[in-house]
Parts: sequence; structure tokens; C-alpha cells
Amino acid sequence: MAHALYDRTDAVSNKYNLRTLLLITVIFVFVWILNLLGIFINDTAFFWKIGICIAVILTATFTYFKIAGYDKPEGKYVVLIALILAINVAYVFLTYHITLALLFPLISAALYRSKKVLWITYALNVVALFIATPLSYNLGLCDANAVLTTTSTVEDFISKLPGLEPLVETPILNLELFYAVPRCLIMVGVVPLLAHITVVIDEQTKQLIESQARNLELSKQQQATQQKIIASLSAVIESRDQVTGAHIHNTASYVAFLTTKLQDNGAFADTLTPKYADLSVRAAPLHDVGKIKVMDAILCKPGRLTAEEYEQMKLHTVYGKNIMSDIIGDIEDDDYLETATEMALGHHERYDGTGYPNGIKGEDIPLCARIMAVADVLDALLSKRQYKEPFSLEKAKEIMSVEYGKQFDPVVLSALLDNWDEFVTIYNQPFEDEASTNT
Repeated sequence: MAHALYDRTDAVSNKYNLRTLLLITVIFVFVWILNLLGIFINDTAFFWKIGICIAVILTATFTYFKIAGYDKPEGKYVVLIALILAINVAYVFLTYHITLALLFPLISAALYRSKKVLWITYALNVVALFIATPLSYNLGLCDANAVLTTTSTVEDFISKLPGLEPLVETPILNLELFYAVPRCLIMVGVVPLLAHITVVIDEQTKQLIESQARNLELSKQQQATQQKIIASLSAVIESRDQVTGAHIHNTASYVAFLTTKLQDNGAFADTLTPKYADLSVRAAPLHDVGKIKVMDAILCKPGRLTAEEYEQMKLHTVYGKNIMSDIIGDIEDDDYLETATEMALGHHERYDGTGYPNGIKGEDIPLCARIMAVADVLDALLSKRQYKEPFSLEKAKEIMSVEYGKQFDPVVLSALLDNWDEFVTIYNQPFEDEASTNT
């Protein structure tokens, strides 16, 4: 996990380096325009050449990233080489005007938190610099002696060391010695500082990523533990009315199936986000948590309930809401609590408004409750109860279809009926009740 997060920062570095290349391009274009106006050099033909060369380099670089993407490990080298090429192409034409620009590739390389990349970049920059210097002279873009004699410091230096005068008479040599070498020294003076910053940032980045990875793992473990506690609590509740843990498993499985199909269809896109779907599946085992407060005489009654008993049974939805805030809220986040509460309170509401406990209808019923309503009734129809034998798949489908737009949200029910064959596959998968295997 930590390595994956660490490696992923390469993509971020590639993006920032590409932006640096864009910035340099803007600067070059600005200088290029100034030169076209005769600010620095009057010969505009040179600037057409530099514009074409840099345009080719940029086009190749951006094409590479368009095809390969930012996350390719070699992307850093592509960007850095493009920077070095672009700067040194400009160096050929602009000579001493862009000395500071030679530091850009080094600063850019430091973003990768690698001393090796930093020194390789420096080496490439030096090689390019020593090639660009004589090239500028051979192309007639600068006069080596004129460049040197315009600097009094160089003149004084040469006059004190007559032995250097023959070198001055060799234009390419004096350019390399008095033009390229000082710039290499300037760059190498910056490298140790950047290397130190790189090491510090690298260590801090590793520590941060490792810390995030540990926290993520602890969060997953905590969530798994909480879910086991919730599942165990649900199993205890279901066992009171002689319903096995299969009901918990089935309803959660059916909710997962329905949310997936609804997402595939693009239904309720604003509400049914991946997070909401996950919360709904995780909250499913607690939809009947309120039954723990219903008397055994009612909950476990083998026959049909009287009207008064039924009213008492209906209160399990309200009890569930209260239990959520009193107990579950202490071990889960607010989003989970809200979803679980809505599901426990509203899964017996009917789409036509004749359900309980509040008689709300349509989309006023929370989506998670409308989904659970379908999953809960479906499992009740297909499962054996004290008062009935399980219905066949065909009969269950028929009963569910009759309630289209009445008891059930038509969109949610369609997600089941339109994918009935897939549901049958899930239904036929064996489930072994943990409670029964441990007894």
C-alpha cells in the first residue's frame, strides 16, 4: 500500500514538471517577442529557428504524455530531457541572456525526491551546455573574443595570467573555459542544496505515506471489527423470532444486488453514489434492530397477530431509530448512522403512502429504505417462517410484481425484475448459517 502511494507521486511530479516546461515556454515566447521587436538582438531569423526547435520539443513531449499518461515511471526523464533540450536550444540562440534558466532542470529534478535523478540531470545539462556553447559560435551567433572582452573582470584575469592569452585566440576553447565552465560551476553549487532539500522532502514524504497507510489499515480493521459487532447484534435479534442469520446475509446480499443494478442503469445518480451504496449494504443487517424491544409473546407468536399486537410489532421501526442514536452512533460515523437509521425506520413504508410508521410516500421515503423494502419482502417470501412455507421463485416474483408502484418504488423493483435471472443465480448460491455451524 505504502509503495503504491509512494510511486503514485511520480504522476504528480510529472504534472508539475510539465507545467514548469509550459512556464519556461511562456518565458521563451515572451523573450522571443521582445527580440522580434529588436530589444535584444535585431536578427529575427534566429528567433524563428528557436521557436521552431522548441515547438518540436514541446509537441513531442506533450504527445508522449497524451499517449502514455502522467503515471509512467520514465515520465520524469522525458520531462527533464525536454527541459534541458529546450533551454540549451534557446541557449544557442540567446547565449548569456538565459544563464539562470540553466537551473530550471535541476529545480525540476528535485521534485522527484531522488538524488540520483538530480545528478543525472546535472550531467545531462553539462553535456548539453558544452555542446551548445561551440554550436552557438559555429552558427555565428556570438563572437567568443567579443564576449570575453566586454567583461572587464575577464580582461583583468587574462592580463594577470599571460599564459592564458593563447587560449583566447582559440574561440571555441575560450568559450568553453570562460563561458561554459563558470555556468557549470554555478549549477554544481546549487546541486548540494537541492540534494539536501530532496532528501528531507523524500524522508518526510515516506513518513507521511507510511503513516497514512497505517491509519488506513487500522481504519479497515476497526471497520471490520465494528461490522462483526453489528452482525452479531443483528444475529441475536433475528434469533429471538427464530429467523436464522441467513436473513441478515440475504437482505444485505439483495441490497448489494439492487444498488449495483440501479447504478448500472444510472438511476438516482445524485443520491446513489458508491459511498451511499456501500453504506446501504453495511447498514442492511440492522434494519430490524428494533425487534430487540418487542415482547417475545408477540415476536415469537406462531400464528397471526391481533390488531393490537400488530400495532406493537410496528413499533420496532421506531425502536430501531432510537437504538441507532443510543448505541450504534458511538461506534460508527455520522453517514453510516444516518443511513442505518433511515433504513430501520423506513423499510416498512410503502411507496403509495399506506405503510408505517409515518405513512410517507414516493421519494419522500429515503432511498436506502425503499431498497431495503424490496430486499426484506423478497427474502420473507422466499424463506420459511413459523407461520408459512417458502414461496417458489415464480410465485415470489408474481407477488412482488403486483406491488409495482404500490408497496415498492417502481424503479427499484424494476432493477430486480429486469435482472431476475441474475438474481436467481445469487439466490441459488449456498449460504451456511454461522450460528448453526457453531452449535
